[in-house]
Amino acid sequence: MTNMQRESNPQANYTEAYRPQYHITPESGWLNDPNGMVYYHGRYHFFYQYYPDSKFPADIKYWGHVSSEDPAHWEQHPVALAPDAYGSIWSGSAVVDWNNTSGLFDDTADKTGLVAYYTSFELGTGRQRQCMAYSTDDGITWQKYKGGAPVIDTDDDPLSDGAFRDPKVFWHEESGQWMMIVAGGPVRFYSSSNLIDWKPQGMQPAITTECPDFYRLPVDGDESRQKWVLSGAGVWYMIGDFKEVDGLWTFVPDSDQRYNFNFGPDVYAGQTFSDVPGRRILMEWMVHIGYPFETGSITDPWNGAITLPYEIRLETREEEIKLVQEPVEELADLRSKEHSWENLLLTEDTPNPLADLQLDKCEILARIDMSGAEEAAFDLRLGNNQVTTVSYNRLTGMLSVDRRASGANPKPDFPDVYTKSIKAQNGIIELHMFLDWSSLEVFADGSVCTALIYPDRDSTGLGLRVAGGTAKVERLQIFEQASMFR
Repeated sequence: MTNMQRESNPQANYTEAYRPQYHITPESGWLNDPNGMVYYHGRYHFFYQYYPDSKFPADIKYWGHVSSEDPAHWEQHPVALAPDAYGSIWSGSAVVDWNNTSGLFDDTADKTGLVAYYTSFELGTGRQRQCMAYSTDDGITWQKYKGGAPVIDTDDDPLSDGAFRDPKVFWHEESGQWMMIVAGGPVRFYSSSNLIDWKPQGMQPAITTECPDFYRLPVDGDESRQKWVLSGAGVWYMIGDFKEVDGLWTFVPDSDQRYNFNFGPDVYAGQTFSDVPGRRILMEWMVHIGYPFETGSITDPWNGAITLPYEIRLETREEEIKLVQEPVEELADLRSKEHSWENLLLTEDTPNPLADLQLDKCEILARIDMSGAEEAAFDLRLGNNQVTTVSYNRLTGMLSVDRRASGANPKPDFPDVYTKSIKAQNGIIELHMFLDWSSLEVFADGSVCTALIYPDRDSTGLGLRVAGGTAKVERLQIFEQASMFR
């Protein structure tokens, strides 16, 4: 298992203020969209939009690259793709060409390899075209197909819409061919037998987004009952079918309903890994699209981070099919010292049972019987008049994440409270939380809240309190977290 390693400044050792200790960040510069997420030969490859010359964005983009044997510890690699004469390297995806349908892998040992697709953004004109690259050495180095020339040009867009980017490619078993979804504006589908020559399929101008993702999942674990999920920039999703309409493969939603991925503010451009056996794993750019520049006024010398990996599935909830998200089980490898309690009774007068703990990062698992209390609340990163609070109110059934006093604010409207209706099961609420130096992720009953926070370095107190009666903490585990860096 290999940890992230700092390349050019080992003295700093990724310990700058607010630097996440177990989330992906660039050593320096700007990070945004997840790209090219693929599992191959036992490694998770994660690429991302990267601008090394500034922590503020520009139209010039590269693909940064990290990889992992598990999705918890990451190894930094050199830049995978750099701008060329055709333009900047914008967002896209990657797949494993298992059967060498492209003919590009005749010389590899197992006749397989990785193929990546990205949008070439022409500087000056803004022209957007889809290009491809391939790797014959397990994703470490990449060759651009025909020197970076587009495989789908602007003239190949039947909608003639200039917003034409972010290709996501997947294998479609029913038709025995590759499919690509492109958006940036309206959704378009393309098909190919060889990953090189593409022809238009369904054009869907009524659905617009950027950074689309598209995948199929079983419902309630039933492989015979599957649905397709169309992700709109990792912010919302629709559920439906993918089928031929007038001879063209098209997404047919079950309804116009768009569901939110996250009840927190700080997710965007989410993508899932291709080719992970039996699993669908999501990772997102951890920021609100309303203030990605402003966060760079707080963090230095980098700007941008990625969420933890979330495993997703479809379940029927109150007669609706919904996405359920949970942290991947491999994150348990980051745990170090454990603090635990069982059958702890708390009232308003009970002293804070966590008063002796000072933690700037941790994992918290709690199972609390709320039958006899109105509210229970965790106070995190306490100190210097700062606190981030996670609370559950039994009377309203609302889970709340309150960052109004969490610390530094990149924007005036950053302080806020985020809520989600969570049904207690027989009076019991279960929470699973991950706290890092500048983020909090709260999981409950298949939902997740992802929120950036910027507390002072020494605001490390923890608290647990109850209002309106007596709550029984059946189980509470707090794990100190190891860093994914050396």
